[in-house]
Amino acid sequence: MPKRIRMSLRLSDENREFLITFIPAEKKHLYAMAEAVLDAYRDTIDYEGEDLEQTLDELKRVYKGSYGPLMEEASFLLMEDNLVKAGVLVCLYRGEPTITYTFTRKKDQRLGYATLLILKSAHELYKLGYHSLYLYVTVENSSALRLYESLGFSEVPLTTVTEINID
Repeated sequence: MPKRIRMSLRLSDENREFLITFIPAEKKHLYAMAEAVLDAYRDTIDYEGEDLEQTLDELKRVYKGSYGPLMEEASFLLMEDNLVKAGVLVCLYRGEPTITYTFTRKKDQRLGYATLLILKSAHELYKLGYHSLYLYVTVENSSALRLYESLGFSEVPLTTVTEINID
């Protein structure tokens, strides 16, 4: 199993203007999200051979609260013509806002969408009174690690046996 680390971003009152329109990551977009997630993860270190149905089931678990309640106010999608291009899903995992999924379709990668989505989530969380945003990342996923570090995320220690053995 690939090694994962926990990272944290200290939230601040940066007044950002977002020139892209994000929409809430509503449950009605689950199928379109599953297509995008599968496209984004396929052939990466984090891909475990899932098909579309399994990816859809995983997203349903997110919405059912398996990773803590979904924070709809901090979860967003970038869509074009009913196609999800990118998204970020944030759950309140153990009382802490945690990015559960961030994904960008392969053809839309390296256009800054993930950066903007994460910054939008961070901005909304700060407005709600939160001070930190967390995530777990596979160490071997160097492009994701670079992205998170460029946004100011830094590694923080895992604090429980459950976290150390997280899938």
